[in-house]
Amino acid sequence: MLLKEAVMRTERLVLRRWRPEDRNDFLRLSDDPRVLRWTGRRVPSGELFDHYVALDTAFAVTLDGEVIGNISLFRNSVTEVFDSLEIYECAFYLFPEHQGRGFGTESLQAVLSYARSVLGADAVIAGAMPDNERSIRMIEKNGGAFCFCRKRPSVPDERFYVFSL
Repeated sequence: MLLKEAVMRTERLVLRRWRPEDRNDFLRLSDDPRVLRWTGRRVPSGELFDHYVALDTAFAVTLDGEVIGNISLFRNSVTEVFDSLEIYECAFYLFPEHQGRGFGTESLQAVLSYARSVLGADAVIAGAMPDNERSIRMIEKNGGAFCFCRKRPSVPDERFYVFSL
């Protein structure tokens, strides 16, 4: 069961669904070269935002009402290969000025709990570029175990980790 107005609260953050009026914040975040460097994204930010607004499982990470990041759960060709398992991929990123303060961990823990309790997920996977040591440390610190590399032309091999729920 998906919650149309899904809101998750952590000690310091509110994670809520993206809204049409968040477009500028999302584009500023998604197109920030310091963020874009790590995402491996090939879809234009505007298209991604439109998809996220329609998706019940894409969340603006907010601190005191200000958008500081994105975290989303979604099904794709990688996760849909396993017919008998409910697996989601998680994408996350924060504005660089909000990194290193535990907000990513808080967001990830909330979304993993949501995946387990609301979506009934068996597992969540998350990818990171091999030289994104900060993301890899956060993933591993929160129980992510390395499971495979995705190889694509002209993009560094993305490392994927699995969270068993």
